[in-house]
Amino acid sequence: MRTGIALIVLTLTVAGCGHRYADAWYARKAQCTNGDFTACSEIGHQARAARGGTTLEQAPPFQGPLSTPIID
Repeated sequence: MRTGIALIVLTLTVAGCGHRYADAWYARKAQCTNGDFTACSEIGHQARAARGGTTLEQAPPFQGPLSTPIID
């Protein structure tokens, strides 16, 4: 009985947490479809961050040489 109640409470908790982000996401999506390219960019950055990816601004700076000599 306790397991069933715990599963119901867990399901309702997870369902309640996911909805608050969906409204903001759909509002930005509507702005993107209306031609706001900044909103489109932010949606892309949010999606990449949610998957654990990095953006160019977050990537570490390149430390290698800019060119290597050609030796025959």
